[in-house]
Amino acid sequence: MKLLNYYEIIFLCLLIILALYYVFKHEYKIIKSIALMFVFSLLPAFARTFFRIKIDMFSILLYFVILFMAIYLGSSLKFYDKYKWWDRSIHFLSGAGFVGFGIAIISLNPGISKWAVIFFGATFSITLHVIWEVLEYISDCLTHGNAQRWQKINANNNHLSENALQPSGLVDTMNDFICCIVGVIPAVLLWSIAL
Repeated sequence: MKLLNYYEIIFLCLLIILALYYVFKHEYKIIKSIALMFVFSLLPAFARTFFRIKIDMFSILLYFVILFMAIYLGSSLKFYDKYKWWDRSIHFLSGAGFVGFGIAIISLNPGISKWAVIFFGATFSITLHVIWEVLEYISDCLTHGNAQRWQKINANNNHLSENALQPSGLVDTMNDFICCIVGVIPAVLLWSIAL
């Protein structure tokens, strides 16, 4: 069994332990988040098994860290509201990690130049973030949520003053995009050496 498989098994076991803990505490709302993490954690194995996409170990580990930070710590334990830097750190890490996913996908086609592979990985990561922000916007519109921090009353106001020219939702979205791009840059540099 490969080292990667051990990391995947350890992560799934951690999720099962967390689920049992919250069942014991009768906090069923958090169990929904853990179930969502469980489903998302199976995606790399699904891609590997059914599409022969071989994602590198580092990108998958980053993916697991991002899942844990975003869904469990960020949403369930309210780290997004407790720490202003939490959302930005997740977008930075996912910007870096999803470059590897893009490289794994494009590498299915042999004979593509190294720079085309790296360019695809970078644009794949940034495109995922664009899609994510669109989904946040749609979710906020349909559920009157606050994923994009557009509401005036918000614990995490992204350092926005009352006299700001732009609404906080725009500031949040732009910060997310910028953090993603900043995360993509070191990943591209590392991949240019590794390939």
